[in-house]
Amino acid sequence: MKVKLVCPLCNGLYKIHKTCKVCQEPMEDKGPVVNYYDDYSPYLLDEITNKVDGVDKYKCLHHYKCTECGFEENYAIDREIF
Repeated sequence: MKVKLVCPLCNGLYKIHKTCKVCQEPMEDKGPVVNYYDDYSPYLLDEITNKVDGVDKYKCLHHYKCTECGFEENYAIDREIF
């Protein structure tokens, strides 16, 4: 049996709630940063995209945006064994 690391947010396993550093309001997960690279990025395999987002293969970089003031920030999410 092959063990695979997956992002819990990308796979809908659970949500991680972040609070805006500017106004303390909730931030919304806008998905992995690699999805914004080009039109085809959302369709690429994890094995490809986890090599180009600037973090190691054990993390998935997600883009968050504040629902109130619009502040944006990226967070590295730990991939988990599936």
